[in-house]
Amino acid sequence: MAKIFYLFRHGETSYNLEKRWQGCSIDSLLNLNGQRQAAQLAEKLQNNGLEIIYSSALKRALQTSTIVATKLDVPIQIIPDLREGNLGKAEGLLAQEVENAYPDIFQAWYSPDNDMSIAFPHGESKQQMQDRMFAVFHDLLQTPEQTIGVCSHGSSIRYLLMKFGILPHRMANTALYQIIYDDDCWTAKILSNQ
Repeated sequence: MAKIFYLFRHGETSYNLEKRWQGCSIDSLLNLNGQRQAAQLAEKLQNNGLEIIYSSALKRALQTSTIVATKLDVPIQIIPDLREGNLGKAEGLLAQEVENAYPDIFQAWYSPDNDMSIAFPHGESKQQMQDRMFAVFHDLLQTPEQTIGVCSHGSSIRYLLMKFGILPHRMANTALYQIIYDDDCWTAKILSNQ
C-alpha cells in the first residue's frame, strides 16, 4: 500500500528574515509572520488526510508542527534526525558573510551537479544530510499511518529531494512537497514554494 508524505519547511524566524544562517545550533522561534505562514499551511493541508506529523525537535519546526497539528487535530511525534543540517562555521552568519568567507562552497551549495561531499568547515556534507533524512523516511515506511506530515528544514529537505530528482532550489518558509512511496518506488513533487 502506498505511503504519502507531505514534507514541509518550518515558518519564518527573525533569522530567516535577516538572511542569517541558523543550521542546527541556533534554536530560534517563529516570528509573527512565521506563525501566520504555519496557519496558512494548515489550511493547505486541511483536506489531505494527515494522520500524524513527525517533526524536527528544533523550536522553529516544532512550533510550525504544533500550529498545523492543532488545526488538523493530529498528533505530533519528534524525530531528532529531521533537524537542520550542521552548517559548521557558517551558522550564525549572514548569507553575504557566508558567501564572502566561503565563496566556492557557497556557490556549490545550491548547484545541482556538484560534489555531494561539499560541506562548510566543521559541518555536515550534503551527502550526510541526504543519508540522514532518507534513513528517517525509510524508517517511516514501517509506521501504521498512510498519510504523514513531516516538518524539517531548508538544507535537509533540499538534499533529500535531490535523491528523488528535484534539483536544489531556494526554498520559501513553509514550502510544501509531496513524496509518495508505492510499489518500491519513490516519487516527489513540489506542491507550493511561496
